[in-house]
Amino acid sequence: MNVEQIGTRLTNYRKNNNMTIKEFSQLSGVSTALLSQLERGMGNPSLSVLNAIAETMNLSISTLFEDAVKLDNLVKRVADQPVLCDSTKDNLEFQLLTIKSSKVSDDLIRIIIRPHAETPYYPFGANECEEIILVEKGSLAVYSDSGDSVILKKGDTMRLAPKLRYKIKNSSSHNAIILYIVSNAKDVL
Repeated sequence: MNVEQIGTRLTNYRKNNNMTIKEFSQLSGVSTALLSQLERGMGNPSLSVLNAIAETMNLSISTLFEDAVKLDNLVKRVADQPVLCDSTKDNLEFQLLTIKSSKVSDDLIRIIIRPHAETPYYPFGANECEEIILVEKGSLAVYSDSGDSVILKKGDTMRLAPKLRYKIKNSSSHNAIILYIVSNAKDVL
């Protein structure tokens, strides 16, 4: 058991909620002496103490043992977001905007669709995925293989259902830019 980790989580919780050890003690039923020891990385809490702390913090006991998220590890700096051109789709430029995660399979991609360009069907995802597009700049048309179509303008969003065959066309003389979100997790979106 990593008592230091529990102590850090406890300290951060109290500080973020403007709470003293005494106030936390009153809410949790855990003595101020033991809470103070835990915050200093000492002590040996029982399962009932861990449960009381977790309930007070509105967490599961297992969450008390998870590593804290470091915000800097969640950032993908602009210098680390190169623009990639696919040789088979020279009318498109891709830029992965998010870092890879071991727990979540969502990606945010900026896609530049050049003037008068049209993608083939299935342009981006594996179609077992949930996909969402947001038009960041310009306007474009989305066509399904059944003949249905819709025009999207700046600020419009569209959910693309799994297994939907579609293509995107930019009929304008300017680049169109979309933010493209793809999720392989069926229960996320």
